Amino acid sequence: MDIRKKVALLTALVCVLSFSGCSNKKTNSKKNTSTSQTTTNIADDPTYDETIGAVDFSLESGFYDTDQNLELSAQGEGITIRYTTDGSIPTASSPEYTEALTLTDRKNDFSTLAEYTDITASHDYSAPMSVDKGNVIRAAAFKSDGTHGAVTSRTIFVGIDRAKKYGDVPVISLMMDQADLFDYERGIYVLGKVHDDWLAEDSKNASADVWKQEANYTQRGKEWERPVYAEYLLSDGTTAFTQDLGIRIMGAASRNEHQKSLRLTARKDYGAKNVKYELIPDNTRSDGQGNVEKYKSFVLRNGGNDCNYAKIRDPLLQSMVSDKSFETIQSTPVVVFIDGEYWGMYTLTEDYSDNYIANNYEIDSSNVVILKVGEIEEGKDEDIKLYSDMYEFITGNDMSDADNYSKACGMLDMQTFSDYMAFNIYIANEDSIIQGNNWRMWRVRDADNATAVSDGKWRMMAYDTDYSSGIYTGGQNYDDNFIKKAINGTKTFKDLEQPPAEIFRALLNNDDFKQMFILSLCDMRNISFEKSKVDAAYTDMVKVYSTLVKDTFKRFGPAYAKDGFEWNAAGFKQFLDGRNEVFMTHITDTFKPGEKVSVTVKTSDSKKGGVILNTIGLDLSDKDFSGEYYTAYLITVTADPSSGKFVRWEATGCTLSDTNAETATVTIKGNCEIKAIYE
Repeated sequence: MDIRKKVALLTALVCVLSFSGCSNKKTNSKKNTSTSQTTTNIADDPTYDETIGAVDFSLESGFYDTDQNLELSAQGEGITIRYTTDGSIPTASSPEYTEALTLTDRKNDFSTLAEYTDITASHDYSAPMSVDKGNVIRAAAFKSDGTHGAVTSRTIFVGIDRAKKYGDVPVISLMMDQADLFDYERGIYVLGKVHDDWLAEDSKNASADVWKQEANYTQRGKEWERPVYAEYLLSDGTTAFTQDLGIRIMGAASRNEHQKSLRLTARKDYGAKNVKYELIPDNTRSDGQGNVEKYKSFVLRNGGNDCNYAKIRDPLLQSMVSDKSFETIQSTPVVVFIDGEYWGMYTLTEDYSDNYIANNYEIDSSNVVILKVGEIEEGKDEDIKLYSDMYEFITGNDMSDADNYSKACGMLDMQTFSDYMAFNIYIANEDSIIQGNNWRMWRVRDADNATAVSDGKWRMMAYDTDYSSGIYTGGQNYDDNFIKKAINGTKTFKDLEQPPAEIFRALLNNDDFKQMFILSLCDMRNISFEKSKVDAAYTDMVKVYSTLVKDTFKRFGPAYAKDGFEWNAAGFKQFLDGRNEVFMTHITDTFKPGEKVSVTVKTSDSKKGGVILNTIGLDLSDKDFSGEYYTAYLITVTADPSSGKFVRWEATGCTLSDTNAETATVTIKGNCEIKAIYE
């Protein structure tokens, strides 16, 4: 029997008969102990009646050590409770609730979703059947005429040692119609009809690289979005939020992976227009005004190029530069279940959109323009002229001319651009703006200066940094001089008419930008990727990810293990360590910027806090800062206003423009030490 038909039959049987972990059991009626209602309203369902009350559950979603009896109840005359256990929404033909359901450990139950193997153009694999599973119960109250109230849903895990297996990492339970994922025609997770039609178009298509083959899962747009219900379960036993959302497949080449990235979006069509919860702990808004408290959309990311290796590249690399002026995607690890079946660990990340800008800066989303790899992603089609005008001016005029450069500065935020280029160069990004791929810019269409970034200048947005830091060399390419590659050109992945790397090369003809860029390179090595800072971040991330990644590799096939998490993570660390050692040599070899010296920055009292060096705040509470810079270029120090009353600067080996000014430029003469005196 065809596997699709086989699983469809099994799914139907599950819906009718329930699964082995959940059975009817007569019991005395008990008072409902549920403390909250978790409901789903289907706005376009003509059988939905808002006057019919929701079903009450005697248990909250969460983890339980032993078997549980779940009781359902609903108020009203002539009410019948119907429920499902496969993630689908109950209908008038779903099983009727007549007695308490006994919920047990489902680890050894049949893994329905794992049976689907037509989910990639790469080799098939046999998923283990004994993966962790939870009991997903969805119920609604029905009248005899077929109308029903809101759907209430719970995920009850039994027999899983949550602390041991997942630690403090949140668990996301997704519930949806399995056909929306795996159906031949409408399933978004499978090769499906799109793939068969594509193969039939041209016999040569069958020999195309697997990541280039068309499939259901490569399709984009709202027509390939499906409804999903999400529960966000914290380690302390609380449910942080529950919400109806839309779900799509996310990514580029990684859509071909067995474990695919997923984008979840809040829409009025499903209920609330935003997820109002701090999904990512300590995720500071880009304008610095508190944390991001609501999300229009977010991504459950499989790791991109790093999916089968260490999975930690992008989250660690972007966390190192989260204080830069270009946009970065912040993240947190999560464990995902789909319709009760373990679906591995993901990295929950922010999702760039006009709403992302609105939520981070309080800017009207309709005034936001985002350009992604040369195409308008957010905005109007005619907004492409805003980029073309900038590109043509900067690349078509002599940027060494002060007037031309001044005009260019009104079009492009130079510090953001300089830091963004330095970041991609430092991590040796093989699939970035340097090669014409994976770059975004944003600006407001109509400048109104309502915020610091509402000036109409283009600013950069970092994302998808996994094809970097020695991912395919075991970290051995740390001595690769990417500064020269960026300046001289390298292999491109996108044939763009107006590649932004040409903007960078034109700007290097201006001495002011060149100095800014060299300092950006120095700051990237000395501050953003300072070794002890990297060591601490790496250690913390590996501690959290190691067990989660190993279990994910087991779930998605032996081929996914590659050389193992530890080996791949160690290769990543080898790159980071080696890069720190050699990077200043790359700057010296490329620009010949004079003598390289050591710069130390400290305060009169370590309890007083820090100093801002160039554009980055230094935390000097634990130790003094020490980095390498060049005598040919001025650096800037600024007193940190949060460190107390500034008195003066004291310095040796260098001279300051004004020792009494809160901001001073520093002329470096040799190894120097700068001390901020605070009261």
